[in-house]
Amino acid sequence: MFKPRLISSALIAIILAFAISTQIYIQPAVAAGGTCNPTVGNLPICPSTAPSESASFVDPTATITNPTNITLGEKVYVAPFAELDATNAPISIAADSNAQDQVKITASGTGVEIGERVILAHMAVVKGAAKIGTQGLTGPFTDTVTNTQFSNTVPETFLAFNCEIDGATVERNTVVNFLARVGPGVTLPAGKVVLPGKNVTNNFEATSGSLGKVVNLTQADVALMEGIIEVNETFAKGYTDLARADLTNVTGINYAPVTFFNSGGLPQIGGSATRDPNYRNRIIGNLTFQDSLARLKNKLANRISLRADEGEPFNVGSIAGMANDVVFHALESTSLTLGNRVGYGPRALVHGGRQVVNGVANGPETSIGNAVGLGPNSVIFRASIGNRSAIGQRSAVFNSTVAPRTHIRSRTIYADNGSLILPVEW
Repeated sequence: MFKPRLISSALIAIILAFAISTQIYIQPAVAAGGTCNPTVGNLPICPSTAPSESASFVDPTATITNPTNITLGEKVYVAPFAELDATNAPISIAADSNAQDQVKITASGTGVEIGERVILAHMAVVKGAAKIGTQGLTGPFTDTVTNTQFSNTVPETFLAFNCEIDGATVERNTVVNFLARVGPGVTLPAGKVVLPGKNVTNNFEATSGSLGKVVNLTQADVALMEGIIEVNETFAKGYTDLARADLTNVTGINYAPVTFFNSGGLPQIGGSATRDPNYRNRIIGNLTFQDSLARLKNKLANRISLRADEGEPFNVGSIAGMANDVVFHALESTSLTLGNRVGYGPRALVHGGRQVVNGVANGPETSIGNAVGLGPNSVIFRASIGNRSAIGQRSAVFNSTVAPRTHIRSRTIYADNGSLILPVEW
């Protein structure tokens, strides 16, 4: 069994990578039936004339390739630096779904079809010919935690952080957990949850709990999904309202929408409230940075999305370095506390949330100590990381408190304070 080992601070290193993102837009078009194409005339509000209550919103940093081949339903939220590439095949995203920060959808073959109420969480990847949340049962399902049956007749589908769907069908009422994968030709049936880090390569693996790759959907899973959908529908309206007031409100360093879960407001950088619509990254809402704006411009790479528009506040110590595509976010009513001299590798995700103790999310909130290194594609969620620790490439720390000077090796899921340690299989 893997055991965390102690390290010195000399082991902690971050390699910064710099890239330039581009946006490709074509002539405006509007589709029938409450849908639209995210062409230049329908950005960032899609369609441009829709009421705020039904409009979809596409963050100006998102990359939209061949938009006449992309269709969005109502109340879709496309977050900063998401990429929708319909060069070779169509992409459709139905009503009440969302593509969060750094999500990548690359369609080929017959295209990518995203159904209603689908969550594509931060950095999820969908490619090939894929169907997500377009079919499948609504119940009854057996909750093995409560030993009861339940149905979910207004279903959701959840693709979690850094997961990948490659040419697969993922039915409604399912979850693909963080750093998991569903491969070509596989159908994940309704009522199933892929465990973190698992690589599901055939239909038997997708259905049989005896192989240790999938478990049954629970009512707690459904409750979490319902909350995420509600928040992202609110983002579609909130950012639409900000853009209609002033288009410069939805670029660079700027306001969060005022919502039932967030106070709005501006980041505090170097001791001052700061708004810079021309800044290359998205820094939104109630974040407090120890670094000055000048120092952030030197320390931060590109395509970075630090959003305190749901959970707040975020308190960020002096940053050692931050590579491309880093994301900060938090569940509503939770915060982030990030220490000094932290190095953030490319596509690292730090997500706020309270640790679950005896089935209740009332434990410690997400925090990172001083002199910590986060490797590429690492995930920190509902976790506290001690000083002078390092998290390896494509690893996740979930629902855990990690002691100081701990090294979590690459491609490792470390959960529930070490009671669950799994390899990332792909």
